[in-house]
Amino acid sequence: MKFQNVKGMKDILPGEVESWQLFERRTRQFLDAYGFQEIRTPVIEATELFQRSIGEASDIVHKEMYTFEDRGGRSLTLRPEMTASVVRSAIEHRLIHENEPLYLYYLGPMYRAERPQAGRKREFFQMGVETINTRSAVNDAELLIMIKSYFDVFGLQKYKIKINNLGTENDRLQYANRLKEYFTKHRDQLDEDSQFRLSKNVLRILDSKNPDLQKLIKAAPAIELSKEARDDFEAIQKLLREAGVAYEIDHRLVRGLDYYTGCVFEVTTAGLGAQDAILAGGRYDGLVASLGGSHVGASGFAMGIERFLMALEAEGISLAQALKTNLVYVAGLVHGESSCGFYRQIAQSLFRTGKQGRFSFGGKNIAKHLKQANKINAALTIIVGENEYQKKEVSIKNMTTGSQVTTPLAKLDEALKSC
Repeated sequence: MKFQNVKGMKDILPGEVESWQLFERRTRQFLDAYGFQEIRTPVIEATELFQRSIGEASDIVHKEMYTFEDRGGRSLTLRPEMTASVVRSAIEHRLIHENEPLYLYYLGPMYRAERPQAGRKREFFQMGVETINTRSAVNDAELLIMIKSYFDVFGLQKYKIKINNLGTENDRLQYANRLKEYFTKHRDQLDEDSQFRLSKNVLRILDSKNPDLQKLIKAAPAIELSKEARDDFEAIQKLLREAGVAYEIDHRLVRGLDYYTGCVFEVTTAGLGAQDAILAGGRYDGLVASLGGSHVGASGFAMGIERFLMALEAEGISLAQALKTNLVYVAGLVHGESSCGFYRQIAQSLFRTGKQGRFSFGGKNIAKHLKQANKINAALTIIVGENEYQKKEVSIKNMTTGSQVTTPLAKLDEALKSC
């Protein structure tokens, strides 16, 4: 019997996974510098956690969650998003302290039973941050400014930041009533999903991607913000302008999750077709309290890693090429039980100098080894022939310039640092 991976799941193989590793390494370095701490939560949570936080009217809860009953009769769900899990963990382990902001980030897989599409399989990966016990325009603006800085690290340039404000809880309630009145008058024009949202959470209709509904949605009333919400939104925009962050206001941007309040945002990029959103987030001041914690403000965002990597590729930015300077091919023309210690010393030198090694011990033909080194885009090739082995030396070939030097094995660290 021949097995294949499950539909909507993908193997990340050698040759591709190195780009993911570099992405993860740069991301952790960036977020560590900004004061965020990593959190890792289980991929399985109680189903009610997502029903309560995301909302029954969302597509995720309505038709996309992987939900099952375990042997104890409990309803469990593979996490479709991470914010609810992070908040649950922060409450459970008492990570939230009075007057002390909590900055957390995560990297990991999510699961949604939707139609597989470009950059979004049924198992997909996200990077995200959550700032809990924060409640100010400064915090929301800083997240958006940080996003621009993060994109700068990778060189991404062709993207748009869209922002909107859903107002206070009272603003949102009044807006929902006005929308319900409007869409009820046009109920016969709504598709099945939008009719369901009309009874559950009418704001979700604005999130519809059905092209037949766009004219109706465009004519819907806009939200009327209270003075408090207007002042907050204007303060965010002022801070963005001062930081040189370009943005546009999209009054129809509501996001697909029920817990958002206040400022919400989305980042789209060129080169991905219809599914062009790579990052989204906003403020969710009521979520912590609704899940059993204290009433504290919070905001954050999540970014699809697959789509981000596709966006980089669309702009001609190759993480694989960036890896080249650290990749060293080791051509072992001498191999046997007695030489294991020799290669172990090479591996230790590669580790100490921050290099990635690819060892090969096939045959005596150096030309074939060099061809393979070029194929994997190695920056250097370490050659261990019979002569080098006997003298406790290695030859190091620069795969770009073609130059070659010989160095004692004991001084390999210094040679690698200077190459």
